[in-house]
Amino acid sequence: MAAQAARRPAGKVTEVFGNDADRQGAYGLLESEDVTGGQVGASMFEACAERCAGEEFVFCAVDGSSLTVTDSSGDKDLGSIGTHSQGARGVKVISALAISDKGVPLGLTSQVWWKRTASLKKRIERKHRDLRRTEEKEIQRWLDTMDQSRQVMSQHAPRTKLWFQLDREGDAWPILQQADQDGHWFTIRGNHDRRVILEDGRQTYLRSLVAQQPVVTHYELQVSGASRRTERVAKMVVQTCNVTLDFRNKRTKEHFSKQVNVVLAREQGTTPSGEKPIEWLLLTNRPVATAKNIKQIVFGYAQRWRIEDFHRTWKSGTCRVEESQLRSAEALIKWATILAAVAVRAERIKHLSRQEPDRPATDEFSPVEIRAITLLRFGKSAKKRLQDSQVPTLAQVSLWLAQIGGYTGKSSGGPPGSVTLTRGLKEVAAVVRAFDALEADCD
Repeated sequence: MAAQAARRPAGKVTEVFGNDADRQGAYGLLESEDVTGGQVGASMFEACAERCAGEEFVFCAVDGSSLTVTDSSGDKDLGSIGTHSQGARGVKVISALAISDKGVPLGLTSQVWWKRTASLKKRIERKHRDLRRTEEKEIQRWLDTMDQSRQVMSQHAPRTKLWFQLDREGDAWPILQQADQDGHWFTIRGNHDRRVILEDGRQTYLRSLVAQQPVVTHYELQVSGASRRTERVAKMVVQTCNVTLDFRNKRTKEHFSKQVNVVLAREQGTTPSGEKPIEWLLLTNRPVATAKNIKQIVFGYAQRWRIEDFHRTWKSGTCRVEESQLRSAEALIKWATILAAVAVRAERIKHLSRQEPDRPATDEFSPVEIRAITLLRFGKSAKKRLQDSQVPTLAQVSLWLAQIGGYTGKSSGGPPGSVTLTRGLKEVAAVVRAFDALEADCD
C-alpha cells in the first residue's frame, strides 16, 4: 500500500488505488480490527532505525501537529481540534523525524496519536493543570514519543545516539529531566526565563546571565524562506555558559536541579525590515568548549525545520492526508501513518538530491521508475540517456522527475521541491503500471 501511495500520493484512498481489487484490499486493512495503527507504524520506525545504524548520531526533531478532517455527522469517533467554539474534529499526533548529520531526512522513529476530549470537566481541569500529574497531561505524549524513539534505536541501532531537537514547547521540566536518558543528547529551545543557581548558592535568571557573557564566535546561517520569513544568509553572534537550572514541581512543591550548557545565538545586522531577528536560546547537554562544538549545536537545531517541511508535505503538499474521508479514527490513523512514510520519502529525495547528488538513483528509485521517468522526460531519445550499463545519479533523476511535474529551473524559485516532485510521480505512476502490465503479460 505504501509503495502504491508513494507512486501516486493523495489523501483519498480512491485516488491512490485505481482498480477495484486494490481499493477493496486497502479498505480491508484500514477497517480491520486485527491490525492497529501502532503495528503499521512499528515497521516504519524499525526500518528508519536500521537506516540510522552505523552512524555515530542522528538529529531527531520532535514536534506536534494535528489532522483536521471532515466529520459532518459527528460519528467518526474523532477528538476536538483547536478551540471548543470552532468545533473542528480530528486527531493529535507527535512525531519524531530522524535526520542525518548532513540534513537529510532518514525516516520517522516514533509517532504517538491521541484524541483530545472537549468536555466541560476537562476545560475546568486545564485551569488547574499545575496540580495534575505529568501522566495526566499532554506533555506525557512528548515523553512517550522520545521513549519510543530510544527503544527502537536500542533494538535496531544500539550504537547510534539520538540528538533530540525540540522547539520552545519542549522547554518543560519533565522533558528536560528525561531528555538525556540512556546517554542520548538533546537541544531544546528555551521558552522560559528560568531560575539559575550560582556557585555561591545565590539565584539569578537565565537570560540576563547568558547575555552578560562575551561573544565567543560568529557564523553565517542559511535561512530558508517561509510565509513570514525572508530567505537570506543571517549573520549570527553567539554567547555561551554552563548553568545549573532550578526546577520546581508545582504540584508537589519539590525542587530539583539540572546542569546544562546554554547557547544564545542572535542575528545581527541582516534582519529584513519588518521581521524580528533570529534569536535562539538553546539548552543542551552537548559541549560548548570550541567554535566547532557551538556551530554543530546551532546547525543541529536548524535541522528541526525539516519536521515542519514534513508536516507541510504530509498535510497539504504531497499527501494531503486531511482530505481523507475514512469513517473512523483508527482507520484514519493507519492511513495517515502510511502517508507519513510517503511524505518522508518525498522530503528525503528532495534533500538527498541536493546534499548527495552523485548517489546512484537506484538508492531511492526502482529500475522501473527510472525507466518511466526517463521515457516521459526524453521520449524517443530516452534510450540514449539510459544505456543498460549506465545508472543515472539521484540528482539527474530527481531533476527529470521535477521537470515532468512542471519544474522550469531558476524561474521556479530554487531547486526542485516536493510539490513538483509529487506532480512528476503522479505522471510516472501510469507508465510504471503499464510497464508492470506488459511484463506480466509477457510472463
